[in-house]
Amino acid sequence: MQLSIAQASLVMIGTLIASRILGWLRSSVIGAQFAGDPRELDAFWAAFRIPDTIFNLLVAGALAAAFIPVFSSYLAKEREQEAWRVASSVMNAMLLALIGLSAVMWVAAPFLVPLMVPEYDARQLELTTELTRVMLLSPIFMGLSSLFTGVLNSYRQFLSGATAPLVYNAVIILFALFAAPFLGIHALAYGVIVGAAMMWLVQVPELTFRRTRYTLSLDLTHPGVREIATLAGPRTLAIAVVQIVLFVDLNLASRMAAGSYTALYYAFQLTMLPLGVFSIAISAAVFPALSRYASLGQSARMRDVLEQAVRWIIFLTLPTIIVMIVLRRPIVHLLFQYGEFGEQMRELTALAFLFYSLGLVGHALVQILARAYYATKDAKTPLVLTVVSVVVNVALSIALAPRLGINGLALANSIATLAEAALLLIVLAPRARLRVVGLGVSTMRHLAASLTMGVAMFVFIRATNLPLDLALDPPKLLLLLQTAVAVAFGGVVYVVASTLFRVSELAEIRAFVRARRSLAPKADPAT
Repeated sequence: MQLSIAQASLVMIGTLIASRILGWLRSSVIGAQFAGDPRELDAFWAAFRIPDTIFNLLVAGALAAAFIPVFSSYLAKEREQEAWRVASSVMNAMLLALIGLSAVMWVAAPFLVPLMVPEYDARQLELTTELTRVMLLSPIFMGLSSLFTGVLNSYRQFLSGATAPLVYNAVIILFALFAAPFLGIHALAYGVIVGAAMMWLVQVPELTFRRTRYTLSLDLTHPGVREIATLAGPRTLAIAVVQIVLFVDLNLASRMAAGSYTALYYAFQLTMLPLGVFSIAISAAVFPALSRYASLGQSARMRDVLEQAVRWIIFLTLPTIIVMIVLRRPIVHLLFQYGEFGEQMRELTALAFLFYSLGLVGHALVQILARAYYATKDAKTPLVLTVVSVVVNVALSIALAPRLGINGLALANSIATLAEAALLLIVLAPRARLRVVGLGVSTMRHLAASLTMGVAMFVFIRATNLPLDLALDPPKLLLLLQTAVAVAFGGVVYVVASTLFRVSELAEIRAFVRARRSLAPKADPAT
């Protein structure tokens, strides 16, 4: 049992890292192929927003919050036929909703697009509308893919579901490379559709092997279906509220120079690269323990687990933020110094990347702290605080965008996310009896070690004559070498500084390594 969970976690983390790398490669290839006309690329990313929102609202929230637990509970009770009746009803209802909403959006696209991007010229508006209509097929396939993944995960089959995002990114890359010369920017839209379809199709063989018991039933009054709808409600509402920020950012960015929204999108995706790995790894270990201790009323153990998770999040994210700030330009140049992605676009992306990176620890803490509320069956408080965060974000975006451009949008997001994390912690602290002073002292130690690392990397870069303000394109190999050495040097300094500042997580790592070595099989002296 434990081995299967560990293997599943390794599969999820490994494929997630691979998916993030392939996601970067996708963005890099798209930028290299199409950034020569940033207005077209802006139109594509703007068009992507409506299909993505449909998927998030109708599928992502319900699946994450409700479907898997309910379906798994029926399987655990050896009621597989009943489980498939629930799954079939949910799948059929979801398909009808996705097809219906996509059809409505197809008709409404010419009216919605000008509201989303009011400052686009006539050609951009027409192109955005065309691309939106093409990509409205993708939520249907992605919905099927996600539901198949949920079913397979409930059967402890993880491989095909985990590799599906890899296939999605790979297909888009292939379309960008080989179909773009014939179809132009429309190649990306068709790549999104085919990629989404392949995400679903690669899972069909494994699900068929499970002897699928799918039926055409649509029993919306079934207790299992109603339970899924009830559990998914708060999560879906929270996602809907967050979408407001994305549309406000899109609207404001459309009023800026061509390429602004593309740079903002790339900067945000780049900031999120490390977050998924941290959150998946820590959440996989923490959430089951939090839920178990909460259900047993063992508040002291729940507090210990939560505090350890918070410390580890800070231990991992603070140095990551420093690396992003100090090496923002080398990182962006390395990732996007190709094809049509020019110096101006790289500079826009690097600056937005700087301001987004400030909120990384907030994004990570929100995910962990929200799970502490969910473990105690409190979905209302995180939802209310999410609404507060969105209001702050929108207000700051409107206030800062005229002064700072897309950097103001990125800064507003970081401030609002940090505020949400702080509010979650403030409300949770007395409930969970968190030792706030101890967490504060630990955070100051992490911050001191991270700042020491940052100063060391900054000095190293200056000493090796690689200015942070890159005026010319340096040789890629030299840039890669200097950046890699700077990161390695910074890592060594962080370990040394963490030792000096007595960071407890470093001691935990050393204890874990020693324990693993002691358990390793020793060679037979006779051999």
